[in-house]
Amino acid sequence: MIIGYARVSSVDQNLDRQILKLTEYGCEHLIEEKVSGATRDNRLELKGLLSKLRFKDVLVVSELSRLARSLPDLLSIMKELEVLQVEFVSIKENIDTRDNNIYSKFMLQIMGAIAEFERDLIKDRQKEGIAIAKKKGKYTGRQKKYHVNAEGRDKLIYDTIVEMLQSNNSVMDIHRKTSVSRNTIYEIKKDNNL
Repeated sequence: MIIGYARVSSVDQNLDRQILKLTEYGCEHLIEEKVSGATRDNRLELKGLLSKLRFKDVLVVSELSRLARSLPDLLSIMKELEVLQVEFVSIKENIDTRDNNIYSKFMLQIMGAIAEFERDLIKDRQKEGIAIAKKKGKYTGRQKKYHVNAEGRDKLIYDTIVEMLQSNNSVMDIHRKTSVSRNTIYEIKKDNNL
């Protein structure tokens, strides 16, 4: 089945242009949504659509920005479609994953490479920032949540973990009872020589 997905960001915007393009393309079923595309969480029609797509269905959008507002979100959706073996068409960008369209695969791979490059740049900037902060003596690293000088609930949890360790409870038991990560419990155990 060829399914069209049309989305605008607000209720007062019009879907007519997208619906016309999707209908002219030959979509047999249309899903319409009037909600911001900033996050996928509030896009209930898209969620429902992705859960109903089946092998060899074709998802069609008038343009990529109607499906996703960020490259990571787009790539995540593309991965879901690939796993389901659902084909994808974006009319404006001339992307069509059917029949092993080399251009479409190339475009999606380029987009994936750009996303990976962006992630690597962020990591590099973060490392540089940490190095500069260390030179200035301003880098303290990630602050521990549960420690001897913690306050309030965090202090209570810390004291409970120490007491349980002193009573020879296993790290796994403490983890189950407190929901604190095992690595954190091991750190507390090491800090207290237990």
